[in-house]
Amino acid sequence: MYEQGNPLCSFFIRGDIMSVATTVYDQTCHVCETIKKYFLTFYYNAQRGKQLSVNRDIYDTHMKWDTEKDYHFNKMNEATNREYNEKIKRLWNPPLPYDGL
Repeated sequence: MYEQGNPLCSFFIRGDIMSVATTVYDQTCHVCETIKKYFLTFYYNAQRGKQLSVNRDIYDTHMKWDTEKDYHFNKMNEATNREYNEKIKRLWNPPLPYDGL
């Protein structure tokens, strides 16, 4: 395959093996990161559902005599949805690279 005494040829052969190993490792990490993001998205949506359910319980229990209870209920739900949408958005959008300033 390559000459035994030629260090230049052995360097390139070892370099090719390392680049293939690095590429396979990088692609494997990419797949794992994507799977992790899908699981976290599912988890965040489950948390959102629980929080919306708690908001409904608060609405039913503590806002019986409030005249603007529908307004406050909608504000709670909007804040919850905004919070979890932001979490999911941060999860899928990579951070901006640091420019050194």
